[in-house]
Amino acid sequence: MSRAREIVAEVRQRCAADPRIRAALTYGSVAQDLDDAYSDAEFWLFPYDPALDRKLWVTQAIAALMVVENEFGALVGFLGGGMRVEFHLTADIGEVARWPSRGAAVDRMVLLDRDGLLTATLQKLPPRAPIESAELVCGRFANWWTLAVNVIRRGELERCHDALGHVRRELLWMARLRHDATDRWLTPSRLAERDLPAADLAELAGTSSTVDKVKLQAALDAAWRLGERWWRELVPNPPEDFLTQQATLLAALSAEPGLPAHPEPRSG
Repeated sequence: MSRAREIVAEVRQRCAADPRIRAALTYGSVAQDLDDAYSDAEFWLFPYDPALDRKLWVTQAIAALMVVENEFGALVGFLGGGMRVEFHLTADIGEVARWPSRGAAVDRMVLLDRDGLLTATLQKLPPRAPIESAELVCGRFANWWTLAVNVIRRGELERCHDALGHVRRELLWMARLRHDATDRWLTPSRLAERDLPAADLAELAGTSSTVDKVKLQAALDAAWRLGERWWRELVPNPPEDFLTQQATLLAALSAEPGLPAHPEPRSG
């Protein structure tokens, strides 16, 4: 049994023994039966009282070395060995109804449900997130790539590197669409090595970079050439006028000092 699964069992018992907790669920690896030695434990807890001291509850529930609040308002406890345990605490079970999907079977997610509302709410959600269209994904790819090119030409290497991460995320979605590997749609990098062909992963690797102008230029060059090719595979009638414009932008990027010029990409 993984440590994450052990923690889920411990939190389930603690919630059941605490009359202040109305309902609780787990999500992520344990709920999906994908947990291993490196998995986190992740929870949503629904106390009756919205004024419940969230941090005190977490520190009493797990032997955390430190508890921090992340950018989404969740509390994250760190255990020895690099283990993360994430808690969202809110009195509003209705928040669950706004999720795009539940991601796992209801009976694997629900840890406690004193009045049945949490179970009923989860059952109304689709098991998986809706798959976005290729047109939408390709458009986002173009958006982030264009931003990355503009900021690197201005000299903002850190910002370019950040934008490149978004470019690569869209490329991962494009790869998943190409191979109908969309089960893990919300986090396209998750288990990509299991879901995608080695050839695609090798091409994607060529779009990564450190914060170095020459390497960023090369990664952006590779990203556009790969993305345009996949775009044409995925979309029957791609926007040719726009792609022609982007070829000009790619040429301008290649002309920047430090990156050898490439021949213009073929259109059509």
